[in-house]
Amino acid sequence: MPKTIDYPRTTYASAWEVAEVVDDTGGKCAIETSAKKLDRKVSGSYKAIIGSAVKFGLLTSKREILTTTNLYRRIKHAYDKYEEKIYHREAFLHPPLFMQICRKFRNRELPVHMFDVMLIREFGVEEINAQNVAKAFVEGARMVDILDERNVIADVDQLANQQTPRRQLASTEMPTNLFATPTTNTASLPEAESTSTPTTYTNGISPTPAFVPPAPPLRGGDAVSALFGLDTDDLDHDESEQDDTPATETLENPPIAQRVSPIPVTPPPVATPTATKATTPPPAPAVSSSSTSYSIHISGPGIETQLLIQDAQDLAIVSILLEKIRKQLSA
Repeated sequence: MPKTIDYPRTTYASAWEVAEVVDDTGGKCAIETSAKKLDRKVSGSYKAIIGSAVKFGLLTSKREILTTTNLYRRIKHAYDKYEEKIYHREAFLHPPLFMQICRKFRNRELPVHMFDVMLIREFGVEEINAQNVAKAFVEGARMVDILDERNVIADVDQLANQQTPRRQLASTEMPTNLFATPTTNTASLPEAESTSTPTTYTNGISPTPAFVPPAPPLRGGDAVSALFGLDTDDLDHDESEQDDTPATETLENPPIAQRVSPIPVTPPPVATPTATKATTPPPAPAVSSSSTSYSIHISGPGIETQLLIQDAQDLAIVSILLEKIRKQLSA
């Protein structure tokens, strides 16, 4: 029964060359195809190189078909030279004989001048292959930085422990959505702090609220009527007169508001400050219902208004307007 050879008989560089040729053909090809690409014949020496590539774990051979291994692909797709050398070292130590030699001479000098004889006597290598195996070991060990210039073999187990784990440049987890709305606790929202109990203070004095309720919107084109909250929606005046009124008239009405300011007007009630931030505007003053009503229409330079008089207090407004007209006429 022939003896099984479990060690490479050629160098690591020649085995890597064949593995690259197989990878160039798609990672799988016949032995004859790889030999043609290297301009060689399928001879015993070429099959020895293929056998070395299989021993180093770079190729698999089955029914004259060569296929690259995962170890070869890790070397090919290494991130940098340092990681590539780590995988090359793993492939070089793949044969059991080479691993046994490195552990026997760890941190010791290898007797290179008599290494072939030692392989025959101590490791059971055949005499016909001893020189080739010795050459393959020395050249490959220097290539992967196991054997230094003083022929001292490094501790391969310590080198394996010092190897950094394989780096991952991309995470396998799904990335988080950077544009997602951050989730907030509903208890921290200002709406959750609202309560029906007014805020109490230590000195017993409630400060003036900083929030001023918005003024009610103008219901018509008359600024004076809007100032006193008079409802002019139901006045029987022509809409065309409002359209023809120039925009400058509304700018001349503020002096009227300054003159009627001394009239005592009951201010709207001020809301007591609470924890809620939303404040509803005060309701518009309701017009007293009376069976007797009068309508006065005053038109002139700077004045264009129509008043509905339903109460004796409305006469104060009429007197102010008449006083303004009297001053303009006497000026």
